[in-house]
This record gives sequence, structure tokens and C-alpha cells, in this order.
Amino acid sequence: MERGTETVLGTLAGCGGADSPAAIAPANTRPGGLHGEDAIWQETNCYMDLWIELLYGWGLDPRAALAFTVTQDFEGDHFTFFKYPQADIEQLYGTVVQEMAVYDTLEAHVAEQVGRGHTVLVEVDSYYLPDTRATAYRRGHVKTTIAVDQIDTAAQRLSYYHSVGYYTAEGEDYRGLLRLDPALRDNGDVLFPYAECAKRVRTPLQGAALANAVAVQMRRHLGRRPAHNPVSRWREAFGDQVGNVLARGDAYFHHYGFNLPRQLGANFEMLGHCLTWLGEHGYRVPASATRGAATIASECKVLQFRLARAVARGRPDLCAETLDTLEAAYSEVIEGLLQSFGSIDPAHS
Repeated sequence: MERGTETVLGTLAGCGGADSPAAIAPANTRPGGLHGEDAIWQETNCYMDLWIELLYGWGLDPRAALAFTVTQDFEGDHFTFFKYPQADIEQLYGTVVQEMAVYDTLEAHVAEQVGRGHTVLVEVDSYYLPDTRATAYRRGHVKTTIAVDQIDTAAQRLSYYHSVGYYTAEGEDYRGLLRLDPALRDNGDVLFPYAECAKRVRTPLQGAALANAVAVQMRRHLGRRPAHNPVSRWREAFGDQVGNVLARGDAYFHHYGFNLPRQLGANFEMLGHCLTWLGEHGYRVPASATRGAATIASECKVLQFRLARAVARGRPDLCAETLDTLEAAYSEVIEGLLQSFGSIDPAHS
């Protein structure tokens, strides 16, 4: 693991936006541009996207904490639904994330914690989220997670991070999100939602201390990497999965596409951002690893398009060439990173 001169992490306070009148305009410059127009996968998954925007909103660079992406594995019916590890968030950004007890009204708990300067991450129904106008808003009941950092109980208004933006909900939407309407409040069959509290308790690491901590995290996570190439394991199941996708049609294809090619591709696009960050902070990152991560991100998009065409035509496509490329790229990434950073046995970390 070699390192040159240190530089100081640049930060910017601001939050992301999306095509919604309720969205706050994105900051002019955001380190790495993880949700930029040139991203291969502009959205990853709801929890990751939320944290990326939340970190940007706190003036932090979300690329620093992405070393964990080397641990992604093929789980049989999906690729690991990747999320920032809480331990990494705490170490790098001084933020503790804990499950929040919910026993009173959700409004009361959110108001209490936000009043203490914390951010509440809570599962809600997209039916009441105005930023989902193009999909679930007032159309269907879909679970998602938002991060609330402002609330006015008297005005019945709250501001929240969701997906790739920052929004406001009020009135009927506010009451629906916080389950204040009688149909939700008085229904004993409706369970309390899962909620977390993000508390910024220490000053985030900066400069050399931050860069060194990220490099150690990379070594530690490389020690937790899958024992076998996950693309090779996916390939073993791919033929049967393609047959299932064709048999179940377009709606199932979208679920499959999100949980397999998107999660794999977006995960490695995030890894590429982390490698760029390490390079910016003086670490020698093999070009082969950066190139391989970009290849996985783009080839997963190719595979998803090929599957969409197969569904439309009703003819299977085993995507052999694409899987060849993905397998080789994965090996290239991991081998390059091990040569540069090494790994720490998780039993001794």
C-alpha cells in the first residue's frame, strides 16, 4: 500500500435535486458528482441514494466511505443490496446511526429527534411522497426510506431527503407520511415503521487522517471479499433466471433488473468513485482496477438492455459475451486492489 503527498478533502454544503417543483436546486459543485448527468447508473438503491445526498447536504464527500463495495456478492436471487456500513459512517464522518424506538406517534418522535439536531431515517409509504409523482404518488403503496431533518408540527410541514433530491411535504401528505390520519392512526393492524436516528457526534476526519482511514477500510473490506468470483456464480444460475424472466414478463423483468444487473453495476460504479477519491488523495490505484470497475458498471447496463430486448422478443439471451467481460473485469479489479492495498483478515481486524 503506497501513498504520496496528502491533500485536504474539499467539501460543499448543499443537497441534490430532481425533476420536481418541490426539489431544492442541486449545489453547483459536488465532489465526484455521484448523481451527475454523466453517471452510468444515476440511481443505485433508495438507501444508498439517500445517504449520498445526506452526506452532500452535510458538506461531506460520500466517495470516501465507498470502500465497502468490494464485499458485494451474488446472493442467489439478487446481488447484495449494498449500503454504507454504519461503522464506516461513524469512523469517517463522526455520525452514529442507531435504531430509533417508536412507541408514540411518529410525529412526536421525529419532532423530538430533529429538535435535538439529529436526522431521522424512516420507512414511509411513497403514496404520500410528492417527489414520486411520476411513479407511486397517489397511485400505489410502495415502501421507501426518507431522511427528515426539518419538521414544523404546527404548520404540518417537513423537509426530507429521498432518492437523489431534497423535498418538502405538507398538509395531507404530511399526515399520511406520519400516520396522523384516523384510518392509519387508529388501525391496530398497521405496524410501527422501522426508523433510525443519525447523530453527528464528532468532527469528521479530514486530510491525511481521512485518507489513511479510507485506505485501512479498503484493506479491511478486501479481507471480507467473496471467496469466489460472484459473476461466475451468477452465470451458473443465469440461464434458469432468464427463462423465469421471460415466462413472467415485463413486470418481473423490472424487479430482476433492479436487483441483479443494477445492483452489481451501480455498486462497482460507486467503487470506481472511491478509487478516484483515493487517487486524488495520494494513493496509487492501479489503472486496471479503475478500468475494471467502469467496465462492470457499463456492461451491466448492456446486459440489462439485452434482457429487455429478450423479453420484448420472447426469445432467451444468455448474454455470454457480456458475462465473459464482467467475469474478467471483476478479477481485474480485485487482483489490482489486492496488489496495491493488500487485505486484512476479518478475524484479526
